[in-house]
Amino acid sequence: MRTSRNLIVIFLFLRECSSFAPLANVQQRRTTATTTTRRLESPNGSSGNEEFVIESSDSGPNGASVHKLRFLSLPGQSSDVPEIEMETGRIARQAAGSVTLTRGESVVLSTAARDDKPKEEIDFLPLSVEHQERFSSAGLTSGSYNRRDGRPAEHEILVCRLIDRPIRPLIADGWRHETQLLSWVLSYDGVRSCDSLAITAAATALYLSDVPLSKPVAAAQVGLSEDGSQFLLNPTHKEMETSQLNLIVAGTEDAVLMIEGAADFLPEDQMVKAVKFGHDAIQTLCRGIAALGDTVGATKNYSTIKEKPAGLQQRVDEEFTQKVDAMYAMGGSKKAQGEVMSALSKGVVEQLSEEFPEDTVAIKGAFKDLLCRRMFKRAQDTGLRADGRQATDIRMIDVEAGFLPRVHGSALFTRGETQALATATLGDSGMRQKIDTIGGTSEKRFYLQYTFPPSSVGETGRVGAPGRREVGHGNLAERALIPILPTEKDFPYTIRVESLITESHGSSSMASVCGGCLALMDAGVPVKTNVAGIAMGMLLGDKEGVSDENAVILSDISGTEDALGTMDFKVAGNREGITTFQLDIKCEGLTLETMERALAQAREGRLKILDKMEEVLESPRETLPDTVPKMLTFKVPFESIGKIIGPGGKQIRAIIEDHELV
Repeated sequence: MRTSRNLIVIFLFLRECSSFAPLANVQQRRTTATTTTRRLESPNGSSGNEEFVIESSDSGPNGASVHKLRFLSLPGQSSDVPEIEMETGRIARQAAGSVTLTRGESVVLSTAARDDKPKEEIDFLPLSVEHQERFSSAGLTSGSYNRRDGRPAEHEILVCRLIDRPIRPLIADGWRHETQLLSWVLSYDGVRSCDSLAITAAATALYLSDVPLSKPVAAAQVGLSEDGSQFLLNPTHKEMETSQLNLIVAGTEDAVLMIEGAADFLPEDQMVKAVKFGHDAIQTLCRGIAALGDTVGATKNYSTIKEKPAGLQQRVDEEFTQKVDAMYAMGGSKKAQGEVMSALSKGVVEQLSEEFPEDTVAIKGAFKDLLCRRMFKRAQDTGLRADGRQATDIRMIDVEAGFLPRVHGSALFTRGETQALATATLGDSGMRQKIDTIGGTSEKRFYLQYTFPPSSVGETGRVGAPGRREVGHGNLAERALIPILPTEKDFPYTIRVESLITESHGSSSMASVCGGCLALMDAGVPVKTNVAGIAMGMLLGDKEGVSDENAVILSDISGTEDALGTMDFKVAGNREGITTFQLDIKCEGLTLETMERALAQAREGRLKILDKMEEVLESPRETLPDTVPKMLTFKVPFESIGKIIGPGGKQIRAIIEDHELV
């Protein structure tokens, strides 16, 4: 009886186990991965190391295909930096493209989505970018009232701009689908910055979608060792504390698309080497992303892009080339030339609308193309720009300092038709700016706030909280001034600089650098040196390609040259080196040779601006203005501290009140 009962139990157990067999087979099938390895030859022709590995499996939800790209090495990166892994197919599968990027214990998720129907009535690329550093990624909770991650912080806004700027030029001209890139830091190890990861992940998500992004885009961060002997790829926060360089580079395998960062008076030749160092790693990343795209089978949607009507560009050129050339030849002010350009823009639509009905957007695009080409042709043939200047000429500069009586420090910096009214305010530690991030709470002893009212360009509009452009321009000018500030030990004040743009016709952020430096000196802040900023431009015959030897480099670009040119390269520094830089491109990339030319020309212009500034204020005021709260520092014996504070702080409060201390 007992034997038969045991047999029944064994039979039931085996039957239950057999019911799990199909599930076991599914699990085994899902974890089976086929690996594709791409090997590249080193530059000298010998067999090189593996750059990356792509693994494909059906391990996703419900057996979905998952593709993983793993970079085994990056040129110039130390061995202690964790590998970068990109995965697609497991998370956010309903987006047009999605990527989860992992490095060590930091994880970034990026998605790309687009509307089904294009907005044919608009004449610009409707691309938006959002980036969120979730407090939960570092085991924290937001300090807001409802403990929910809310409106983007300043750093998140800056990362949004970093993602947008290298991607936008490579999306096919004429793409009018509302397109959105979303990025989240899901896990943060606190060791290295995730900014370059966010750029790479977002660009890869877009590349894997059907949005017509022509090439893979990637980014890298570059620092400099404490002794300045070697560059550091994707350095740690600790290494960055002693680094004289903080550089973000983004680009394709062929060329650089964007650079952003700050330096401690870095020479121009070192700057170019740093960019090349970062671009070497970007090339490897782009090759891997391209291979991942081939594996996934990403296809691009060009079907909704309207081709320019046949003969339209020829008709615009025939009717308006001479008129455009005459407009450029007249030169004149922003208003005068702008009125003529506006009249021509309306005229071309009116004249050709019957011949090309329902193609108003295309007509405007063809006219803008003509404006760009004729501006380049004029500069190349005659050496003259749209406003009559030579390529290296700086607009007339006018400087005033100390003209606001109750302000601690003030300056009015005017360059051409761009004007910045800068003020400096000094205070105690209570005036510091408090910042809550996934890296913890921190305080800024120095900060610059930039305001761009619509009246600065003769318009009306929204006034209130700063927009993304204002945040970005303010941060750029702030970075330019940080290296010249005295240490807190030497000057224990909190410093706030405000830049109010009262007129704008190009490069108001660099005017903020010049005005901010003068305001600091007017306030008596013992800055180490003067700094100035300049915006460089570039004109190309073919905006669809990479910069070449025919590129015309322009110094101190106007708003018109910014709008119609192919480069906006802002550089600030002193006579010895660079303190901040920002590069945006509208073509498919900038070669290092062109960048070297632009930096050399920017230095010449920067020195001219410094000469003009020093004619008015060569060094800081020797004494602080009477309106500045005076700060005295002295040491109290340890045994006397209790007497000064008093019971419950009664004594210290009385001292503050009686002597009107702050």
